[in-house]
Amino acid sequence: MRGLTGSLPIILTVVLLISLLKTYLPAKSIMRFFGHSELADTAIGTLFGSILAGNSINSYIIGEQLLKDGAPLSAVAAFLAAWVTVGIVQIPAESEELGRRFALTRAAAGFFFSMVVALLVTIVLGGELL
Repeated sequence: MRGLTGSLPIILTVVLLISLLKTYLPAKSIMRFFGHSELADTAIGTLFGSILAGNSINSYIIGEQLLKDGAPLSAVAAFLAAWVTVGIVQIPAESEELGRRFALTRAAAGFFFSMVVALLVTIVLGGELL
């Protein structure tokens, strides 16, 4: 019980940061960053997904809207994968509980594999890279 009580301020801070980021950076404002190349769009989608971490239910709604607004499939797939696996805003809390090295390694691996998964999704669903 002491561990949970000690972690509560960190958990609350992470939740508040995520809420602020989602409120002040709506999906439509993100659209202006896409349209360079599939690889660049994938990297941008991964970066935004990493920063705007959240639960998967929200990501599906945002991803659908991004596709409707014209975002490339690779960028949306990267965004969705990074949204639930990377979570930059969670690193301080994770570092506190599990160690800095673990938190950074997990985030870096999540970032890399989010891009790989997005490119594979694009290939499988018939999109072209480059």
